[in-house]
Amino acid sequence: MSGVTDKTLEKHATSFGKLTFLDISNCLHITCRGLEILGNNCKSLTSLKRNMPPLDWEEAEKPLPAKVNNGEAMVIADTMAALCHLELCYGRFGDLGFDALVTKCENLIHLDILGAVCVQLDGDLLDKCERLAEFRGPWDDSYSEDDGDDNEAAVLSSDSDSDQ
Repeated sequence: MSGVTDKTLEKHATSFGKLTFLDISNCLHITCRGLEILGNNCKSLTSLKRNMPPLDWEEAEKPLPAKVNNGEAMVIADTMAALCHLELCYGRFGDLGFDALVTKCENLIHLDILGAVCVQLDGDLLDKCERLAEFRGPWDDSYSEDDGDDNEAAVLSSDSDSDQ
């Protein structure tokens, strides 16, 4: 976890003008206010990673409306419309925030919302995702063979070699 806060961002905001890529994953002390500061000062930003930790069990047990917070998604949609690549894994936003993102971020080609369980993709939202070159939805548990552990493959290979 990071110690970066909204105040830190506010203090250094004028130096963010030329940033094109930003990873603020797991920065739990950055709120909508901090995202707005970034959006208003990072006009060259084309790639944002804002992946958060999964919901804990107590939070996950709450009814869906109690978990939804569209604030961050709305701020990103309103202030970072030039984004091409966006990762919001385990975000707390729902369909309203998701719709704002895919509607206002017209340059978006890659969107990853794995674990964003409040997004239901109701109505025409799934259709809007079809214009994206890459979309990873809330429940997408697929992975490529490249995602596997190379050490496991090496162990399997050496085990089969010793059988010969």
